[in-house]
Amino acid sequence: MADKLTRIARGALCGLASTLLAGVAAAALAGQAEAATQPDSKAPDDDANAPPKVEEVVITARRVAENIQKVPVAATALNPTALREKAITTPTELMFHAPSVQMSTLFGKLSGGFSVRGLSGGTTTYYAEVAGGPTEAGAPLFDIGSVQVLNGPQGTLFGRANTAGAVLIEPQHPALDRVEGSLDVTQGGLGMNRVTGVLNLPLVRDHLALRVAVNRNHLDGDTQVTGSAQRLNEENSQSLRVGLDWRPGGGAIRNYAVFDYFHVDQSPGALVLAAVNPNLAIFNLPSSISAANGLAVGTATFGTACNAAVAAGLSADLNSCIDQRLQIAATFKPALLAEYQRVSQGGGAVRLTPGSADLLEKETLHRYNFVDKTDVDLGHFGDTSVSFRNIFGFQAVTGATGWTVDGLGGLLQESVSVSGSSAYGTTPSGQQVGSRAVYKAGPYQYTYSDEAQLHGVLGRDLLRWTVGGYYQNTPSIVNTAGIRNLSRVFSGITLATLGYNPSFPFADGGFSRQTAVFGQGTLDLGRLTPFIGGLHLTGGLRKTWDKQVLTTLAAVTQLPSGAYVPGAASTTATASSGYNSTVSLDAQISDRLLVYGATRSGYRPGGINQVLNASAFPNFTQTYAPETVRDYELGAKWDFALGDARGRLNGALYRTDYSNIQRTFSGSANGVTATYVVNASAAVIQGVELQGQLLFGRWDASATYSYGDAKFTNWIGSDPLGLIKPGNARCLPQSTTAICLIDLASSPFPNIPKHQGSVTIKYYLPLDASKGRASLAATGYFQSRKYFTDAAARNIEQYGEAVRDAVSQPAYSRFNLRADWDHVFGSDFSVAAFVNNLTNVNYALTAVTQLHSLGNATKLYGEPRTYGVQLRYEFGR
Repeated sequence: MADKLTRIARGALCGLASTLLAGVAAAALAGQAEAATQPDSKAPDDDANAPPKVEEVVITARRVAENIQKVPVAATALNPTALREKAITTPTELMFHAPSVQMSTLFGKLSGGFSVRGLSGGTTTYYAEVAGGPTEAGAPLFDIGSVQVLNGPQGTLFGRANTAGAVLIEPQHPALDRVEGSLDVTQGGLGMNRVTGVLNLPLVRDHLALRVAVNRNHLDGDTQVTGSAQRLNEENSQSLRVGLDWRPGGGAIRNYAVFDYFHVDQSPGALVLAAVNPNLAIFNLPSSISAANGLAVGTATFGTACNAAVAAGLSADLNSCIDQRLQIAATFKPALLAEYQRVSQGGGAVRLTPGSADLLEKETLHRYNFVDKTDVDLGHFGDTSVSFRNIFGFQAVTGATGWTVDGLGGLLQESVSVSGSSAYGTTPSGQQVGSRAVYKAGPYQYTYSDEAQLHGVLGRDLLRWTVGGYYQNTPSIVNTAGIRNLSRVFSGITLATLGYNPSFPFADGGFSRQTAVFGQGTLDLGRLTPFIGGLHLTGGLRKTWDKQVLTTLAAVTQLPSGAYVPGAASTTATASSGYNSTVSLDAQISDRLLVYGATRSGYRPGGINQVLNASAFPNFTQTYAPETVRDYELGAKWDFALGDARGRLNGALYRTDYSNIQRTFSGSANGVTATYVVNASAAVIQGVELQGQLLFGRWDASATYSYGDAKFTNWIGSDPLGLIKPGNARCLPQSTTAICLIDLASSPFPNIPKHQGSVTIKYYLPLDASKGRASLAATGYFQSRKYFTDAAARNIEQYGEAVRDAVSQPAYSRFNLRADWDHVFGSDFSVAAFVNNLTNVNYALTAVTQLHSLGNATKLYGEPRTYGVQLRYEFGR
């Protein structure tokens, strides 16, 4: 069924893209004709070129619409104009405009997740109030009504694994009262071609409206494959969105439904060599069996694999097989050192990398999202007005990535696997023919969710309350045709096939399920005791139950074909439960000043690690436990006036106590590479967040800043590098004879720079109102050093200070320039020109560090300097 849906959606997308221009033009004429028959609703704005006032911003941090200045939560909100003018075209760019936010992309533009206040993995992205949607780093943000970033645990009302924060992405809803639309075209460097078309049609005026948006997003890869025209780190996607808003009768019932289709076919992320460890034993073997000790060392190293190869008819005899592998191994160290010397030049050198001769380097993704929201006004029950909301969500997704991780074109490591997002963890369907991997996406993975909410207001805002329940189910796929992750390590020389090893078993069913009940209320204490007017108490509690069951079949390599076939079955199950809570007290000191204090707790469920032959991976366990947080926040929100200047300043101080931390490790052992989750012990994160805006004359200045101090307070575990063994003086007394436990609490906390901030200065040109509005803007972003891995300290300790920059991103600054001319000469056309990353700084979004196992560390870099022109036509507004 899903394949049929894909064909239908792609056909519809192509048809809509080809006809949208005609539809927009026809609708524009209709809209202009309608406008001609309507009286003017207001006189022209004689002050159209004055800078805007400090706007009232509406957010839904408490699942109801409220002024951001009245909500006791540290939040960032961006409307469509801000998204466009700040060049936020994908989720990655949010990190440059929201304090304490980082994007962790893991392997490429189809992976990714937000880290808020240093907590990776505990931030849930909601699309139209359903967990999921455009969460990938490179997913296009088009026709979006608002983006909100809520810092700190939001698990009472946004409970899905929420220990860090929530990112709320709301698509633009249909307008019920007018025909409107737009066509937005951006052309620029790196083959930039971004087109968005929107058409809004009121089918039954004030009661039923349809909104259709299509998007085509292309950006050439910014990293070229050596000796080839191929480019990696590309963006190439097509999207379709259809929204329907229905308000029958007198408006007591409202139903909003939105369908999204997202199709990606592009080159994968480019992981570029960043550091090397040339001292691995496999890099220093004899060059052939004729070299000194060649036959003896070669037999000890490759004898088992070669005996199997000879028995299967894959090699003619034992000696030639061993000699072949020694000669391949002899190429590793020279290639590694030569490439590292080249890349160490920096600058444009990091925009070039070797490519694979054996593997198709590409990534694909097909994703469907459907959300249906129903609101019913139930009227009054005594002094209480009550309303009901139900939110149903459905997602179907499949995809796969073929990529090299070693920065050497797959000489040391290449894989066919998921693109990095755990949400799509079982969808690839890789196989092997001989020594070659077959790239293929597997069955669709489905997720269903439903949330029921009952809202009430007692008296005149004396008490606002919400109660509800949540259910989510992700049935595990059944796929005995392929494996979710195949990896070839050291060119396969440790395997009989010279090929790939399965990192995971076959998927054979199961489920991941979450249920929850919750309630939250805000009491206006000032109504009860007038002498303390403006005081509000908010409290909330959520109880969550999680259960995961996975059935798998062992992956057996069939010789001589190399194909993987299902073996013995096994079932693993884990269950957990936990609480999320919220208590806050806020005081409206004046109409312009709110102060508040809050404490919240968050719970993130445990899970199952599916990794084959994992006994050699440091800290590996079959299941991992839930993590919890408790935070404390003091904040203030202030709108002010200084003479003719107007401004806004919001700030928050926070402390987060973080326990049983879930961390993702990458490992390689016995020819298998995999990522898996472990539990570290505890940490404390403290920080400051500031956001401000100042309007004066024709100037508009805004800024954000965050300071984060994050430290592990207790972490006892085995060596992340697997090098410190029992008997070492560093082993702690509680170590067993089999496992050496060491103190890792001095490790730097990853994914949180100590300092992070941005400044935007905009100037409105003194242009006559009849000619439109023109502005010039400059944005600067800076951050201090950020570490990518919990194992950073051990890598630096083991391999020297020279690898510090390979396991972190040093401090950097990034600058954007933009010029906008809206409604050119009073028309429906607007134009903009921009330059992003003006100084062409190289900054890494992630790193994969495997110095101890594969002898290398690689980095994935953000976009270089890009520039372009944006033309926008809109009508009906």
